[in-house]
Amino acid sequence: MGLDSFLARRLLPAVLRVATAFAVASGLAVAAPVDPPDEVPAAAAADATTLRMLLPAGARLMHGPLLLPFGAHERGWLLAWREPEAGVAVWYLMPRPGDAAHWRLLRLREPEPADAFFDIELRAAFATGPEGARDLVLLERYIRAAPAGGERHDSARVLRRDGDGVRAVPELQALLDGVTDAAEARRRLAPAYARLLPTVKGELAAAFASLPVEVVDLTRLERLQRLQPGHPLYEVDDVANGYLALRGDGGRPGYVAALFRQADGGAVVAVQQRWTDAQRTRLLRRDGAGWNDVTAALLPGWRDGDDCTLPRRGRTVACADGRRWTWDGRSFQLQRP
Repeated sequence: MGLDSFLARRLLPAVLRVATAFAVASGLAVAAPVDPPDEVPAAAAADATTLRMLLPAGARLMHGPLLLPFGAHERGWLLAWREPEAGVAVWYLMPRPGDAAHWRLLRLREPEPADAFFDIELRAAFATGPEGARDLVLLERYIRAAPAGGERHDSARVLRRDGDGVRAVPELQALLDGVTDAAEARRRLAPAYARLLPTVKGELAAAFASLPVEVVDLTRLERLQRLQPGHPLYEVDDVANGYLALRGDGGRPGYVAALFRQADGGAVVAVQQRWTDAQRTRLLRRDGAGWNDVTAALLPGWRDGDDCTLPRRGRTVACADGRRWTWDGRSFQLQRP
């Protein structure tokens, strides 16, 4: 199937469904745009022309798209536009972890009433910070609109992924007041990022902080913060036994992880995402700088949704249906009930 045929048969119908959410045609009149969608088809996210079709009716693209890492995600598209008689809006479009079919839209900036008095220019956008915990920095210029004119101010927004959304980081934004270029912004922010990440003890905690976002849908910063005693979502970090547990919040899963030593000197990390009435368990082994999912190889016949408990002590995974899987240094052996 050629590209044109694919667009006609698969992509355009999806795009049209999204586009109709923004405006309703009534003869020659167009209704005001409604709230945009929270996600778009992955095929639409990969095509710049199609992305422009997702903007509210009458919107004019000002800047982007740009490939930018943000939070735990490796890439994303920045979309900024001016809505007629409304102001400037900025969205960030990024892959949805564990869902290859859709990308999520994060609203970074909505039009504000004060926008009517200013011409706003998004001068630069870049990601900065430690790997797996990057912030998105937007350098903005505000120029008072005619008839007053003349007054200008340069400022910045520093945005950090927080759960399913984003939040501003005021203490970092204050460092960038009056900054006009990305190089100077990076220089001012560098000392703050050098001391951003908390430290943890033990091989398992360090491994948990570096697992792929598809397995642990938290930024590296969020993971390290939750592993600090006193954090409201901290539960257990048993360094001696290679076991940790974090609570979930707001409908997001909690996590349990356990370390299993291999006979060749390596280690396998078992990770569970735990919801109130469901869970998902996977086994991962480090391969250089990355991780491989080795669940199928080490647990033949395993269903990743099985209701099982990872051991805080010992080497046996116990399941609700009576099965028990015992680690022998190479793989898990099933012990029949």
